[in-house]
Amino acid sequence: MTHWSIDRCRSYLEMTAQRVPDIAACMAWRRGHESWSGMVGCGHTEFPPDSRFSIWSITKTLTAVLILRLVAHGRIELDSPLATWLPAVPHADLISIRQCLQHTSGWSDYGALPEYQAAIRQRETPWSFSEFMDRVHAENLLFVPGSGWSYSNIGYMVLKKLAETVCEKHFADILKDEVCDPLGLADTSVIQTREDMLGLTVGYSLDLSSDGQPVDVRSCYDPGWVPPGFAASTVSEVVRLYDGLFAGQLLPAHLLGEMCRVKPIGHAHPSFVTPSYGLGLMADPDNRVGPIYGHTGAGPGYAASAFHIRPRGARPVTVAVLTNAENWQEVEELALKVGEELAALG
Repeated sequence: MTHWSIDRCRSYLEMTAQRVPDIAACMAWRRGHESWSGMVGCGHTEFPPDSRFSIWSITKTLTAVLILRLVAHGRIELDSPLATWLPAVPHADLISIRQCLQHTSGWSDYGALPEYQAAIRQRETPWSFSEFMDRVHAENLLFVPGSGWSYSNIGYMVLKKLAETVCEKHFADILKDEVCDPLGLADTSVIQTREDMLGLTVGYSLDLSSDGQPVDVRSCYDPGWVPPGFAASTVSEVVRLYDGLFAGQLLPAHLLGEMCRVKPIGHAHPSFVTPSYGLGLMADPDNRVGPIYGHTGAGPGYAASAFHIRPRGARPVTVAVLTNAENWQEVEELALKVGEELAALG
């Protein structure tokens, strides 16, 4: 099984190695009491298996768990309007915490804004919370909250502010207390500064390049451009996150059930039969081997993907892949294929 997993990683690297130097793919999986982890590199640099990568939007699962733990503690209510805690946010009286978690708030996103992309490339100072809201015209909803679906980092930016308002602590500290420490995730933390970026594995970006040559994002990217916050982790800890979550180590059963209550997103997604979204979880409830829950992350210099598969009549499988290049679709496909093949083994 070890050689089989390495072969899958090596095939992925061969598809990507022409674009960036020293590319690495780190994979880990768990199936019942069986587990494996390893790093495959292509280049001159040797990467240790516990290398830390940005996990980008896998952080949404962490944020959702954090919020649901606050619900479990009785500090907030899942279906209450944001106005209870953040009355100044546009449409706070109409939008609930659940809708932010599930991308059904009606808020648009900032990722495709030309001025957002230009500001990052020109290394400008990141916008404030209010400026992000202004730039996406948060007062103009795409649809009535709860009536549609549209991926929105703005909703998760608001959830971060909500957690900090309720707990009166920084998001990084709340995430450590509520998610990382309970699972013993010592190498998982929120990236807050440029200095924090330097502690990551080198990550190569073509998107931020000015001359078509890959650049090391650690020297030119400000994490403030991700207002919902993002974490870095190791591949083994990402597997532990999803394995522990679905083993009931973080949430009571009824809240884990709410997290997994999914809504079809209404458009196609690579490799998914019925692309859906729960609370901080991408999902495919109709996959041939059984329901799949997890998340993919993409951003400058890194891509990450992790999925938990619950095969019918077989042992659950958790797979994670982290890499230092901008190729989320290949990473997602690799994680799904490995997970599906492990699940099919029974």
